[in-house]
Amino acid sequence: MASTDYALLADVRHSLRALNGVIEAGAKAAGLTVQQQGFLLSLAARSGAHVPLADLRADLGMDHATTSELLTRLVRRGLVTRRTGIDRRAVDVSLTQSGRSALTRSVRAIGREVKLAKKRGDLDALQRNLRAYVAFHTKSPRVGHGARSGSPRRALASRQPSSARASLPL
Repeated sequence: MASTDYALLADVRHSLRALNGVIEAGAKAAGLTVQQQGFLLSLAARSGAHVPLADLRADLGMDHATTSELLTRLVRRGLVTRRTGIDRRAVDVSLTQSGRSALTRSVRAIGREVKLAKKRGDLDALQRNLRAYVAFHTKSPRVGHGARSGSPRRALASRQPSSARASLPL
């Protein structure tokens, strides 16, 4: 692999860490772990009521034991309820009012953190770095809105301080 490939991937990983930091801050603001937040978010995205645990497990990419342990903790905290599904081997999960409130607090905190990350240029860097990496591997000469943003030189420029990056066109 070329050093450009390594640099592009390093930039993408750096930008993803910034996005993960936003998500972690949202979870912490609501008193949740990132896994709990993801579980509640997946549940809410599927209506929040009577959702098969197997569907949530698939959404989260978790094994059975991890999902069951997470569910037990969320039930103990009163954030979700569980009940036996129509097929007695299945479990259906629903958000409680407390669970909806915690998720709402988390999502609002994420929104605030996204605004701060945008001001710092972290989100622009994520878009730019991901476009450059995909373009590098697909050899796509044009990415985005007709602008050439996939050049390695451009992606490497994202490592410059944010004040230097501000002058770069997207």
